[in-house]
Amino acid sequence: MTFRDKLGLSLVPVLLLLSGCNPAPDIVHKKLHAEQGTYVADISETGAFSVVSTNDNGILLWPRYANNAKYSWRHDDETSQVIAVDISPDGTVVATATRFEFALWDATAGDNLGFWKIGSGGIQDVAVSNEGSVLILGKRDGTQIAFSPDSGRRLEFYGHTERVNSVEVSANGFYVLSGSNDASAILWDTRSGQIVHRWQHKNRVTQIALHPEAKYVFTSGSTDNAKIWRLPDGKEHSRLKFIDRQRIFSSARFSASGDTLLTGSPSRRINLWDTQSGESIRHWNVGLVDDRNPNSAVVLSLHYYDNDNIVFSESSAGLAEWWQLPADWNQE
Repeated sequence: MTFRDKLGLSLVPVLLLLSGCNPAPDIVHKKLHAEQGTYVADISETGAFSVVSTNDNGILLWPRYANNAKYSWRHDDETSQVIAVDISPDGTVVATATRFEFALWDATAGDNLGFWKIGSGGIQDVAVSNEGSVLILGKRDGTQIAFSPDSGRRLEFYGHTERVNSVEVSANGFYVLSGSNDASAILWDTRSGQIVHRWQHKNRVTQIALHPEAKYVFTSGSTDNAKIWRLPDGKEHSRLKFIDRQRIFSSARFSASGDTLLTGSPSRRINLWDTQSGESIRHWNVGLVDDRNPNSAVVLSLHYYDNDNIVFSESSAGLAEWWQLPADWNQE
């Protein structure tokens, strides 16, 4: 989904943060993935490919460092904007959604695996488990739907009382993490519909992240603390340390090891945080395209290649960028 949708903001220019940035790491590779900018994006768990939603060319699947998109997809109703995309943890399928329709795509063969429509409520975010076994819809009316395409099983979850902004699902499809305008984040079980943990903030929860091996959960309110919670006990592990009166995040992802949290902002900034201490280790800004307006970009998705010390970013400027960190970057 778009960052503005999560916060419920109108289309207004985004101001740059006043605090300085570290020099950007060296660029390994960059590629324009969307001429007119990217609306939403997701990067696969391994960083092997990314999927972007564009205004002009539909949904595009881009292999790493490729010169051309491998697949181009569109929904049945081409007048509706794709507002959410999610790649399954195993990289086999991609889920996409407009406000009232969602679809599943084969990431290997490029085939469409199904289109489904919903009634009232409106989709806000989508998530998909390995092989598309479970699809999660976070809705604007506060409900969530866990849907199994193979069996047709459908479970509605009513743990939130206001709009669901973000959803993530575990690889096996058993657990969902969600953040809502009701100022809470919830981890719940799709088999029983029971709440496993509920974390309370003072304001609406706009950004979440679930570690792939369920070591940690990240939750961030719109104007209050950004926290890392440990699993399985759900207790606070650390909170991100920043001097800004408030810090807003447009994307977040844990590294595979869980030692690092990557966040993106609506003002071009990438931050790498130490999970244990909550300290920011390094930060810099993503690039722009030919200094076009607007003069900023939302960081939509991030990935860290543990073995290569490379960060991969997709931004609303339409740019995919791969950044080479020095070997001792986490000691700086």
